[in-house]
Amino acid sequence: MFGLFILLFLFGLTTSVKAGIVGIPCAQCHTMHYSQGGGILTEWGTTGPYKALVTKDCIGCHTGTNTGANKTPYVLSVDAPAYGETGTESTTNTLAGGNFYWVQTEDSKGHNVEGIAGIDQTWNNIPPGGSDLGQQLTCAGRYGCHGDPNIEGNFESLLGAHHTKDSVIDGSSVGKSYRFLYQVLGYEDDDWEYRPTATEHNQYRGIDRSSDTEKDPSTISALCARCHGDYHQDISSGAWGSPWLRHPTDYDLGNTALGSEYRNYPGNYGSAPGAYSVIAPVASEDVSAPKSTVNFQNDTIVTCISCHRAHGTPYPRLLRWNYFGWPGTTEVNGCHACHTTKD
Repeated sequence: MFGLFILLFLFGLTTSVKAGIVGIPCAQCHTMHYSQGGGILTEWGTTGPYKALVTKDCIGCHTGTNTGANKTPYVLSVDAPAYGETGTESTTNTLAGGNFYWVQTEDSKGHNVEGIAGIDQTWNNIPPGGSDLGQQLTCAGRYGCHGDPNIEGNFESLLGAHHTKDSVIDGSSVGKSYRFLYQVLGYEDDDWEYRPTATEHNQYRGIDRSSDTEKDPSTISALCARCHGDYHQDISSGAWGSPWLRHPTDYDLGNTALGSEYRNYPGNYGSAPGAYSVIAPVASEDVSAPKSTVNFQNDTIVTCISCHRAHGTPYPRLLRWNYFGWPGTTEVNGCHACHTTKD
């Protein structure tokens, strides 16, 4: 009877708990013994056992082809992904961060994450504009982007995050931070920007800075600056403001004159001036919901990922579009979303 009571208590307890991950069976991610019938299941990773009793590591779980129905975001594909010209077309199968596929053969087309690509042959373990990491970039933790940067290790720095109830993104923990990027805020598109539109997309957090030194850890650009803080040479020269010596980030286009070309954002890459463009996305201070239009009042903030993607693209410098191919091989140049008279 006592054993029955224990079983009822345990089952009653587990059925009342709701994890942050919804619709995925526990066994899809976890295994008790990393063994089944004396062997390893084909769907498991082959280098285990893994910490937290999971069946694969970060890369193993997030390798696949996105269909729009998958409940796990795939950021690495075995075969060449469908990217189109900007990664936003209705035929694409990449997500907001792009795909690590291309960095496996060309360093400049993605972040050289350990386990995906070799060490960058130009920069080694020094992120441009930053200090030597002392080892290769990882997915998470002290040497990565996701998880708690104060904790070393992919699993350790993300511990518990996948099971956090994240209906409120407030940056108070890894699980309650935008895309598990500790302290970063933002609105998370349900399908990770699979074929995004002006009404269905991530809403990135930015602030309207007044100096080079001002920073807010809740912005997406501040995350990039953790590694790429002094991206330009001679960082101490010049001043904040036009004429710019360094391309600004966390700067609102609403600071420009009413008749300036910037007030026509997104140029030819939106339905009308003031429409939100997923080709060259801008950030906002308010990230409670995705914006389909902008008012140039703290909602047209330039960010690092207005031009780049975080994981990788088929273009050099992780750019969203084929900047180096314009105008010869492509008519798309997302720079013109802001610099509208240059098109």
